[in-house]
Amino acid sequence: MMSPQSSFQLPIDECEEWIWNILECNKDCGFEYITGDHKEFLILNTIDFYADTKALYKIRRLTGMRLIQVSTHNGSTQLWFFRPNITH
Repeated sequence: MMSPQSSFQLPIDECEEWIWNILECNKDCGFEYITGDHKEFLILNTIDFYADTKALYKIRRLTGMRLIQVSTHNGSTQLWFFRPNITH
């Protein structure tokens, strides 16, 4: 298994797949990707989210991405995942 300190990072599309599967997202989920200043953010937009710390730890362990923010507005939730971009 890969650790967040590893010099290899999964491609961002594979991180999306891991997050999608681990959080058991439904069709009402979608991702946004932001990069810049040696940082990468994946933002999961969903209307169905259950906070499971074991799942969040598994995401961190497998993808190196940490949950840094959760925001909710009018029934929609955004989960912001972050990792340093070591490919630059």
